[in-house]
Amino acid sequence: MEELLIKKLIEVGKLLYVEGLVDARAGNLSCRLEKSLIITRRGSHLGRLREEDFIKIPLFERHMLEDRASSELLVHREVYMNTNHVCVVHAHPISAVILSFTHDVIEPVDSEGKDLLGSVKVLPPYPSGSEELARSVSETLKDSKLVIVRSHGVFSANKDPFYAYAHISVLERSCKILLHGRGKL
Repeated sequence: MEELLIKKLIEVGKLLYVEGLVDARAGNLSCRLEKSLIITRRGSHLGRLREEDFIKIPLFERHMLEDRASSELLVHREVYMNTNHVCVVHAHPISAVILSFTHDVIEPVDSEGKDLLGSVKVLPPYPSGSEELARSVSETLKDSKLVIVRSHGVFSANKDPFYAYAHISVLERSCKILLHGRGKL
């Protein structure tokens, strides 16, 4: 099970990078196992992930490898402890971040965005990796597929990393449509 999840996460990292949803050192990925989680290492290049770029950390207790894990470990943990989601994908899609500066909610106008996402909440700009960010993201993801953090990026959670990635991809496309359609919509 763990090996299969890591293979999926490696593929999702490549897709995020190829689509321009992350840059060389941005974003992070994780999946929950029963009482632990696997998460990308701090500073991993999502487009070139290997098995050794993942760390297994206990879900409910501190661990000495935490300082090597993604800087968003607190957010991933909080999502797993407070929701039924099994995978978390965090990316920095440019169009979604641009719209986050001026919107509190993103309302897609394209049919795919409307059908798959509905409206997407934009949270205030909490410090990266903070307890406030972790609480706010996990609370929002109880009832949503994804959330945008103003000026920062998107967190998406689901039962499979491909679904979480796909929602970010659809969101970015919807945001591009909104940006290009300004004044025409």
